[in-house]
Amino acid sequence: MRIGISRSDRIGFVVFIVLASLLAVLLISNRGDGSTEFAQEVETFADIAPAQAVPTTAAIEMPEPAATAEPVTILPAAAPIEDEPEDEEPVEVDEPAEQAEASTTEGDTSDDEASTETASAGTGETQSEAAAPAAAPTETGDVPNPQPATDVPNPQPATDVPNPQPATDVPNPQPATASAASAPATVPADAPAGGTFTRTLTATVSRPTLHTTPGGPQFTPTFNGTALPAVNPTVFGNALVYRVLAGEPGDPWAKVYVPARPNGTTAWVQTSQFNWSSSNRMLQINVSTNTVTVFEGNNVLLTTAAVLGKSSSPTPRANGWVEEIMAGPSAAYGPRLISLGIYSDALNSFGGSVPKIALHGTNNPGLMGQYASNGCIRVPNDVISQIAGMMPIGSKVQIVG
Repeated sequence: MRIGISRSDRIGFVVFIVLASLLAVLLISNRGDGSTEFAQEVETFADIAPAQAVPTTAAIEMPEPAATAEPVTILPAAAPIEDEPEDEEPVEVDEPAEQAEASTTEGDTSDDEASTETASAGTGETQSEAAAPAAAPTETGDVPNPQPATDVPNPQPATDVPNPQPATDVPNPQPATASAASAPATVPADAPAGGTFTRTLTATVSRPTLHTTPGGPQFTPTFNGTALPAVNPTVFGNALVYRVLAGEPGDPWAKVYVPARPNGTTAWVQTSQFNWSSSNRMLQINVSTNTVTVFEGNNVLLTTAAVLGKSSSPTPRANGWVEEIMAGPSAAYGPRLISLGIYSDALNSFGGSVPKIALHGTNNPGLMGQYASNGCIRVPNDVISQIAGMMPIGSKVQIVG
């Protein structure tokens, strides 16, 4: 007998095969997928709650750093600072303060390095054991820090670390008492004594300052105790001009003659308050021969007879300069008067003012060659006008004989 296979049997067989295939696929995929396994492991790790046991390490009570505070004060930390020669050569007074700021900044930003250096410098086991726990939390981020930085005192606080080079111990290479702010590096040399050439300074400020030395105390010339301050313009309305005895253009200081008694008084001035100029002419008055001569170098430009001081008020022998040239105040002085920056040695006043020596004209030319004045030098009126036109302000003046 033949067994027949119906259509429904064939369809059921096909469905069985398909379901068996799907089941096999699901079994294979479930075996290769580790997600279930991973989820189980995460769940199991989270269930291990003894994480609370970490604080039981009692390392919090181990701030043995208090024991390391004494060894830390061993000054190995000063050694690297002493190795820097820059700190030992302060150029400015403010540099010690900058060094203190630098040491404070280093202490705040490199606490780990400071503790490591201290551990290596010490010889005891306590120092190395105390340094190790401080470094461990920085190496393993997963382990909670039993001694947080906010609770652990700085083993080398900036206030406890002495400055290896305090300002009081570092000598100032340029003390204020040893140098003046405006003093030049070198003092100008004196100008040659001979010859007729001289440099001159014309004031550009109303009150130039005079000093006893370059950059030294201020100085006011006097006559018999009466102050004669430098004023520009002068009381006669002329520019204030000095003859230079030391210094040249470019020098910050120059030595000059100033009008005072004794004659020949000098002072130092700041050249920034003046304009430079020069003259190569010299006016020479000879007391022995009663003559006046104008020189330019070795050349005689003019010579004339003169009236000089009488025996009771002789013309002083001194060095001066053509200080001012002005009109004669009266007919007795002729048309021109040349102030010489020199004072009488015999008179303390003249006409209610200081007795300054001058070269001027006269209304009595018949006295030429005689000693008849109060100390001034008189020449004929036409000659004084000529001399006034020949002599630059500041030119050398010599009274000799």
